[in-house]
Amino acid sequence: MCLLRRLACVLTFGLLLASCASSKPPVTAPPPPLPAGLMSPCPAPPPVPANNPDAMVVGLKRMYDRYGLCAGRLFELQRWLMRGRDE
Repeated sequence: MCLLRRLACVLTFGLLLASCASSKPPVTAPPPPLPAGLMSPCPAPPPVPANNPDAMVVGLKRMYDRYGLCAGRLFELQRWLMRGRDE
């Protein structure tokens, strides 16, 4: 009985050592820094234009331009994060 218990302990210990030796080593390097352009907040919306159709069109165009900047920055951030995950 004592011999079986020792044998079981030795086999368990040997299997644990073998499994730890074949596992990947932990990552010790810090993650790469986030690019500064992706960390800036989205621009504030432009002020409401006067009650003039031409001013409204110009105001909407400015709003769409700012939305495009923010959406592009968010897309680049997501792509940067996914690229780091794939490596």
